Amino acid sequence: MLISFPLFAQGPVAKPEASKSPDVLLFVNGEQLTGEFESANADGITFKSAMVGELKVSWKNVKELRTDKDFALLSKNAKLTRRGAVAVVPQGTITVEDKNIVVATSGGPKTVPVANADRILDAKAFDKALNHPPGVLNGWQGTATGGVSLVRATQDSTTLNAAIHLTRATPGVDWLPPRNRSTVAYTQSYGNTSQAGMDTVKTNIFHAQAEQDQYFSQRLYAFRSTTFDHDFSQSLDLQQAYGAGVGITLVKNALQELDFKGDIHYEKETFFVAGMDQNLVGSTFSQSYLRHLTKGIALNELASLSPSWNVENAYSAHANATLVFPVYKGLGFNLGGVDDYLNNAPVGSKKNSTQVTTGITYSFKPR
Repeated sequence: MLISFPLFAQGPVAKPEASKSPDVLLFVNGEQLTGEFESANADGITFKSAMVGELKVSWKNVKELRTDKDFALLSKNAKLTRRGAVAVVPQGTITVEDKNIVVATSGGPKTVPVANADRILDAKAFDKALNHPPGVLNGWQGTATGGVSLVRATQDSTTLNAAIHLTRATPGVDWLPPRNRSTVAYTQSYGNTSQAGMDTVKTNIFHAQAEQDQYFSQRLYAFRSTTFDHDFSQSLDLQQAYGAGVGITLVKNALQELDFKGDIHYEKETFFVAGMDQNLVGSTFSQSYLRHLTKGIALNELASLSPSWNVENAYSAHANATLVFPVYKGLGFNLGGVDDYLNNAPVGSKKNSTQVTTGITYSFKPR
């Protein structure tokens, strides 16, 4: 009797991918922690462990660090460019021992003292920043806010306020010199108060702005911008301006940023009152300030003055400030104030308009 067995063609057996061992962090007091080394800066490292979660450890407390994942080491005072960063920045697996960082590069080990290290980045994040700039719809960050107040009594009152502020910087990392920055902002305040037998009192104010910055250096940039304003209480139907100018960032660090800029623009004002419309040539001189306060609180402040060069009395000013208090993840509470001054407001309308707003804020992060 002949017994036969079917034959099946077999391809090469796939080898299981070798699992990487956990990273090891050894403290100067002899204690040891296993987990995942995430990143580092001049102050210390960020390490994530299943036992204690994510923690930041000062370099003075690190005796040894071992990881078999690839990282990029950026040194202090290194002048990096998008094209030249790969040649300057060592990449590979790293070890930290005796206050030295050793990078196992393809050309041999590269040793950098901890005191000279600016930051350590995941190699994939380093490559993405250099070679894969975000698309037009990616890389935006900012805030969206909204608030409402309702009163139903002898007088019925409704007040709504909303705002959105988005910024997109290229590149989206602070260790490469900036190239350009886009800003889009819109604020709206609407309200009405009514009572039987009386006229309804209406409030409607909005401000819209778009700006594109192009950097000459780390601090100096040129920009073009357009703004649109409407203020029913000042009889202003629409104020639109189109201009270009230069700006400078005087202060920029992890805690704060301070900018000054000035432009020359064409401006058209249209009022609800006949015969008041104006075509203006003027400038806007402005200052903006961002400050990160204690416990995650952020302050945003802006002030500007816009004189006209062809109509002497047609100048305006604007100021706003907002405090954002974090509540949970991206959600927060905001308290803000806005003041607009229009010197050539029609007779019967106040030249100054002031708003105080509160509401809920949601913060967007780049993706």
